[in-house]
Order: sequence, then structure tokens, then C-alpha cells
Amino acid sequence: MDEVSNDILKSIFDKVNREDTFSQGMGAKLIELLPGFARTTLPITHKTINIYRMAHGGAVFSVADQACEAAGNSYGKPAVALQQNIHFLAAGKPGDFLQATAKVIHRSNRIGLIEFEVRNQEDLLIAIGQQVIYFKKGK
Repeated sequence: MDEVSNDILKSIFDKVNREDTFSQGMGAKLIELLPGFARTTLPITHKTINIYRMAHGGAVFSVADQACEAAGNSYGKPAVALQQNIHFLAAGKPGDFLQATAKVIHRSNRIGLIEFEVRNQEDLLIAIGQQVIYFKKGK
């Protein structure tokens, strides 16, 4: 497979942090990007909790999805999600600072598989899952 330049990584890093307005609205942020790997963060606030005052499942899913978005696109080839599954293992709470990591564990010319996990600031495993991605033609 082709080598990834630092220019491509910087471009993807900047694009995710600038143009992913959904994640921005929640407070999620991409903080690390390497070829096939990304790390994102999300503070759990009154805007990201559910009726039980726990981290909303959609917020946990979204911070993981942002990490997958960045990891999948880190090769400089447009990648979109085909399917994602998540297993919620513990509840986040207001004041938690979630960190999602995503790693591409397989990729071909068209399909990729990403594994991700979400942990809080105490390293408690909140969620794990996988995302299947499709590499589109073009740059």
C-alpha cells in the first residue's frame, strides 16, 4: 500500500477539526493522527448526558466515530463508514473526559476494518467496537 506523507496527515487532521461541525458542537476534538490511527476526546457535560445523567450513548458513539473517521481517512483516500457496532461496557458521567482511539487493522483497495475503544480519564473502558469502511475512488 502507498506511504502516507506528513502533508496528508496534517491536511486530514486540520479538515476533521475544522469541518466536522457535528463533533465540534459536542466538544469532540481530534488530538492525534498517524497512518491508520487516531485519538479523539470528548468532555461529558450537561450537553452530552441522557435522562439518567450518564454519558449519552450517541455522544460515546460519536466520539468513537470521529476517531474512526480520522483513522480511515489518514491514508489520503476518501473513506466512508459502511457499518459500525459498539458495545457499551460502563457508563460515563458528567465531568468525565472521554478518549477514543481507533486503529485500522485491515485494509484492501476498497474495504477497511477499524477497531476502536473509548475510555475515561481513569482508564475505565466505556465502550469497544468496530467499523467497516469503504475507500472511495479519488483523492
